[in-house]
Amino acid sequence: MKPTRSRCTTRARLQACLLAGLASWLCLPALAASPAELLQGYSDQAAAPPQAARGQAFDSGPGLAEADRARLGERFFRVLGSSASGSGLGWSIVRRIADTQGAAVQVGRSATLGGLGVTVQWPAAPDPAPGAQ
Repeated sequence: MKPTRSRCTTRARLQACLLAGLASWLCLPALAASPAELLQGYSDQAAAPPQAARGQAFDSGPGLAEADRARLGERFFRVLGSSASGSGLGWSIVRRIADTQGAAVQVGRSATLGGLGVTVQWPAAPDPAPGAQ
């Protein structure tokens, strides 16, 4: 008999892959945008309310104008005059993964490093139904 995986296990693996992809798409641009001698960062932490989660990526690069930040996530959007390579799909992928996971993406300026600062906020997990374990 062929072994089977439960839907829960398959779903958990898919979610782990999606979250790894989201973190990768957030961190790689931060690394590319910052001069080698300056810092980039990524953090994840529990946030209020209890059991909510937040991931942040920030860099010391030039950042983006507010109008350009508003367009991040549009497929194939690229900032005019940018020397960065890519097709303009990375932010679209980040937004779509976040949407599938019920997360919100906020893009602004890094208060600590001066470049781009991105926060991905997941809502708190719902309380289990009474009697469910």
